[in-house]
Amino acid sequence: MTTARKTLQKGFTLIELLVVIGILGILATALIATIDPFEQLKKAQDSNVKNSMVEYLNANLRYFTTHNGMPWADTANAGGGYAGCSGNDGSASADTLGGAGSTCVNALVADGELKPTYTTATNITKEIVVFGNSNTITACYQPQSKSGQRDINTHYDATGVSVAGCISETSSTGATNCYYCAQL
Repeated sequence: MTTARKTLQKGFTLIELLVVIGILGILATALIATIDPFEQLKKAQDSNVKNSMVEYLNANLRYFTTHNGMPWADTANAGGGYAGCSGNDGSASADTLGGAGSTCVNALVADGELKPTYTTATNITKEIVVFGNSNTITACYQPQSKSGQRDINTHYDATGVSVAGCISETSSTGATNCYYCAQL
């Protein structure tokens, strides 16, 4: 009589390991596609621009409260205003904060309404378009993320005028002509 030996198998076979690795790869790919890291980066950029826009508007509000006029108005700063704050005089033209509007930014920094580091964030502030008159200011930016473009508040043109049918109206490149605007 021969005794049969029982062999115990410990561990997994190579095929089983390859199947598990394959399934994990498929799940990881699906997760990355769902999260869309480029969309997340665009959302972060939109948040930075929106925060900078609100900070600029609040600085102008604080300046208005202190000086009884906007930085470019003749009634502000003891009647002098700040020369060079062009495009913020009620005209049809608008300035980007990274361009001609930087004179107003510098004036707000000099007055203590904005932090000095605000002037170094030109890659963010160049996306913001500002315009106004003697007692109002409007700031707009064009969202880059899909969710920003579909936001219910993104229905203005570059001059702050409401545009009908703006939500999810995109061109073939994904860019939209709709802006997110805030006004004081």
